[in-house]
Amino acid sequence: MGTSLNTPMTMLDFFEASRGTWLNRRAVHHHDHQDDEAADSNLVIEPFDASDPAVLKICTQLNFSSAISTGGARFWWESNIKKGVRNDDYAAVVINVPDEKNSRKGFLLRDVGYVEKQSVLSTYYFADDGVLTMTTRYDTNIGIERCWFVTDQIRMRVSSVQCLNGVAMTTYCTEFKCPEDDEILSTSQKARELAVSNGMEAFSNV
Repeated sequence: MGTSLNTPMTMLDFFEASRGTWLNRRAVHHHDHQDDEAADSNLVIEPFDASDPAVLKICTQLNFSSAISTGGARFWWESNIKKGVRNDDYAAVVINVPDEKNSRKGFLLRDVGYVEKQSVLSTYYFADDGVLTMTTRYDTNIGIERCWFVTDQIRMRVSSVQCLNGVAMTTYCTEFKCPEDDEILSTSQKARELAVSNGMEAFSNV
């Protein structure tokens, strides 16, 4: 179980709190004739600062000044079985452009949208309880996503895609932060040391 955290209230802090690899467990409900889905995958998030070349590139594509961006993050969705297998078809780069008067809201500039594969602009804001709401308007759809931290190790996300004829799909995700390799090795070493100190040498070699 994770610990409590200082709730992120700006996108810069939200990206940093999201850094790392997350086990994504999701259920997708289709509001038409398709069957519902459930699946697991890894979500890898790597924040970067305003000096990254992606900032200028994506801001230019969407006619924003890169001077007011605070940076952004790269996202990859990958198999949780085959470590390190990344596919550009399941990746995205997001740039943060906060409101100059209120850092709790602003714009997210994304190189490729979830629903329609083109550069896309989203608006966002953080509510008083820390829930982040993002709204993306495509040519024929509107996507709304809400995301929040339960602890520093657990995130929740819910989203919907609304077509011209109504809500087409809703998704519910619980995401668990995965430990890094060095964290696992450190924990293993501490367990061995504890076993030895308690006279359990036989278990320290397991």
